[in-house]
Amino acid sequence: MRRILSVLVLATAAAAATSAGAQSKKFTLAPTSSVKVEGTSNIHAWHAASSELTTGIYVAMPIGAGSTVDSVMLSVPVRSLKSGKGGLDKNLYKALRADQNPTIVFVMKRYKSSLKDSAFAATVTGMLTVNGVQKEITAQAMMFADGQGGLKTVGSATFNMSEFGVKPPTALMGTIRTGDAVTVKFDLAGAPALAIAALPKE
Repeated sequence: MRRILSVLVLATAAAAATSAGAQSKKFTLAPTSSVKVEGTSNIHAWHAASSELTTGIYVAMPIGAGSTVDSVMLSVPVRSLKSGKGGLDKNLYKALRADQNPTIVFVMKRYKSSLKDSAFAATVTGMLTVNGVQKEITAQAMMFADGQGGLKTVGSATFNMSEFGVKPPTALMGTIRTGDAVTVKFDLAGAPALAIAALPKE
């Protein structure tokens, strides 16, 4: 049971695989799932969020005590990130070179999880591509039942924009300057009804 739930940590943590073996089953995320980017500036904090996620996951079948995650990917269109402030959005898209690199992509490489109270704590490591630059990052996440037969995962990863060749955006002729560090937070609702139904009974 614990092994299956540790697998399902990733079923709600991210996204769509480009390919998977014939013996794998695809799981998807609910449309309420979202990703938010948070940062700072010399004036005030800022954020931009998106719910336009390409999501899914492939898990080895049949589901049982030895199930493993085959592949996970999360894709977010740069221009789907919205802050509620047009000027900030425009500067963000420019800094991320949205025309040349329109998509932010995360692909899982490995993960580990452990039981913590009634939830699972997971460390997910993978390759993040931003501005056409690919770097390895690690995210921390918590997975728990949502009380409605589904699963929910919340977590975050922090890194510097300059690691991806992104110059922190400025505004008003440089009088407003954003900080280099950003935190990406994800709030993902899963819909793995089939997986839950197939869990072995203890």
